[in-house]
Amino acid sequence: MSICGGIAGTRGRNPVGIFIHNDAGGQFLNASYWANALESGGHDLNNGFAHAYAGDDGVIQVEDDANCAWHCGQSEGNTNYLSIEVCQSMGDAETFLANEERALQWSAQKCKLYGIVPNEQTIRLHQEVYATACPHRSVELHGGAMATKAYFIKRITEIMSGGAAAGKMEGEKEMRCFYTIDGGAGVYYFDGFKVHALTHPDELKIINEVYKANNGKDMPSFKWTKKAPWYKRLIEGTSR
Repeated sequence: MSICGGIAGTRGRNPVGIFIHNDAGGQFLNASYWANALESGGHDLNNGFAHAYAGDDGVIQVEDDANCAWHCGQSEGNTNYLSIEVCQSMGDAETFLANEERALQWSAQKCKLYGIVPNEQTIRLHQEVYATACPHRSVELHGGAMATKAYFIKRITEIMSGGAAAGKMEGEKEMRCFYTIDGGAGVYYFDGFKVHALTHPDELKIINEVYKANNGKDMPSFKWTKKAPWYKRLIEGTSR
């Protein structure tokens, strides 16, 4: 289950586009900060959240694509569009622009996955539908709202084309993996936050298929022993 747990409802169909936001957060409010705040209740879900957060620590998705998110203050946008926050938008420009590129890489992946053509109707800014300056830093750095939207559409299209300009999602640090423990028959799935014991082979199959569709490769898989209990260290190191 995602961090946000489908609290905003299920869409029941594929998304039609993507809203790109700025978080109005300081230099240290990266993707992990927002994910932890949403999971712990430090940031009330009822006050709004996006599907994913792009920071200097990579991209963290906190709500499943199939679910809605309360991200733009408009029913149609919340229901039919995916959303991503570019984090640390009140910090230094270099960090922010790197985070923005990660958000555009994520957006390009989602467009390819759902057959979304980047254009004026599918790539949206928060301020188009709500009285807000968001995405304030992108608008400031790219020369206004219209120029920002044009840049987003152009860059996402470049990435989707797979050309030399596409680059890679630098800094993406997904911690997802499968693992087994020597002497046991079970397979475990670590989703980046929690460990789930899989109870049916089809669970492994579908999780890996979704991961491969999003990342272009199989999910990493490890075989650990009780003598070298790295599975315990994984849980300890990521749960503090």
